[in-house]
Amino acid sequence: MSERTERDTTADVTARLRAHLGAALPPEAVPTRFVFVDTLPVLPNGKTDRAALERLAAETAPAPSAPEAGAAPGGEPPGDEAAGDLDFLLRLFTAELARADLDPDEDLTHLGVTSLLLTTACAAWTDRTGRRVDGHRLRRNPTVRNILAFSEPTGADREHDEVVVEDHRFEVPVDHDDPAGPSIELFARTVVRRSAVDRDLPYLLFLQGGPGGRCPDPRTRIPAWLDAALDRYRVVLLDQRGGGRSSPVTAATIAGMTPAEALERLRCYRADAVVRDAEFLRERVLRVPAWTLFGESYGGSIALTYLSHSPECVDRVFISSGLLGPVSTAEDLLRDTLVMSRRKNAEYYRRYPGDAGLVDRIVDHLGDHEVLLPTGERLSPERFRFLGLKFGFAGGMAAVHDLLQGAWDGDHLTEDFLAAVAAATYLVDSPLFYLQEYTYGHPGRATGWAADRLYADEPAFAAGARPFHFYGEVFFPWMFRQFAALAPFAEVADELARYTGWTSLYDLDQLGRNTVPVYAVAAADDLYFPGTQQVRTARRIGSCWLMLSSDYSHEGLMNDREGVSRLLAFGSAR
Repeated sequence: MSERTERDTTADVTARLRAHLGAALPPEAVPTRFVFVDTLPVLPNGKTDRAALERLAAETAPAPSAPEAGAAPGGEPPGDEAAGDLDFLLRLFTAELARADLDPDEDLTHLGVTSLLLTTACAAWTDRTGRRVDGHRLRRNPTVRNILAFSEPTGADREHDEVVVEDHRFEVPVDHDDPAGPSIELFARTVVRRSAVDRDLPYLLFLQGGPGGRCPDPRTRIPAWLDAALDRYRVVLLDQRGGGRSSPVTAATIAGMTPAEALERLRCYRADAVVRDAEFLRERVLRVPAWTLFGESYGGSIALTYLSHSPECVDRVFISSGLLGPVSTAEDLLRDTLVMSRRKNAEYYRRYPGDAGLVDRIVDHLGDHEVLLPTGERLSPERFRFLGLKFGFAGGMAAVHDLLQGAWDGDHLTEDFLAAVAAATYLVDSPLFYLQEYTYGHPGRATGWAADRLYADEPAFAAGARPFHFYGEVFFPWMFRQFAALAPFAEVADELARYTGWTSLYDLDQLGRNTVPVYAVAAADDLYFPGTQQVRTARRIGSCWLMLSSDYSHEGLMNDREGVSRLLAFGSAR
């Protein structure tokens, strides 16, 4: 038998064994490696030599030929892009598992990778590449290399025919207390599984993070949380006022206005207005008697505003990393996020100690040279700090580390690096996101650029301090000078920071006697909504259940289909 024939026969037997066992066993019980020997090793007494078998099993086996995990289309070796993608994934898993190296063909479950870590890693991969991983295939053969092999593009060419989507566009007043005044258009979608389209399912309103966020398009991508919610609900996706496909807040929105006039317009984009928008949608467009709320991040605080003002319209509330608002001022929140930011920076440099010198070199260069981003804006050391926004997400530290490795070409920062930094530090398209400090305004109290004051007194973030510290989610007045898209909002941002005429978003008495069940999950070390703040909030709300998890990052639950499904089942059974 020739060497070629022997190798092909072994691969064929391996494939048939895997298929046969896969039909009878759960995925985690199917062996990922098969070692072929001519005869079993035996001891002098004729019994099987188990120690020799263990040595055979420990030997490095060649990568399996099926599926063609490491090959590019047509069987060619992977190119530079694929090699870079594989390197990114290897660094992500070695960092999470605290390992020096990792075999890309080794079964990840054998290394202690949980389904949650695998899910969040795949989400980070999708964010990096725009390719979605076939989770069903990956669960049957979970290796790093197969994340690449089982990926496919996301986009309109892969429309989901398993859901029925109905779009809704409707007008509401900018100021609900002035119905004769100017109006804006809002956009919402209802989503239901095609198989359940005729069922009388309850409605669930999703309140996304932000402010200024955009709901997913289920025609092109069904996120894990939505996939779980559709098992039980007809889901409503509302693009909140000022962002997404609703009338956005842009420079044109306030063009020609004085700062005072612009403030009068923008003060109408807080959570209380979003609640009244949702009530208009529920009562006049969809004609639903009541619904369940699912708030993510900032959407959780909107849900608590909902319970303050319209609890009779809500059946129950689910919140992911967003139980915040009623007892938190801007300073309260930012003081705790500052503590978390210091911890995340320390964790980053523990994971990647070699990056300290690389970061210092970049920061020194930015201080001594005028480095322009592809947008024409200057990359200042302050703006460079915003790479730390990624530290609160699964795989975020690995992504920053990966980005920094390609920073230098001799004595110059590379164009690819500068383009990536421009994208990573212009956080979202909506100016509302950068103005969000005012969403924490309380009656009679100005927010007063709280982050600017707190960080000015923090030695770790002083100019020249080492190690260099990256920011989390904080906003400063200088951003409205350095970010070209924010420049038109510079004066009104200052007006909002000085404003004291805020109405109350929350009714603490009503929340204290609340009887609508609230089920919340929070990441214990959340960089953006610290667990300490969420615990304080939970104690002030009646009928509130909170689980703090050390397994989740800020977005972790939203990427965990099974976790969301369990949460919804738990809430529905009580």
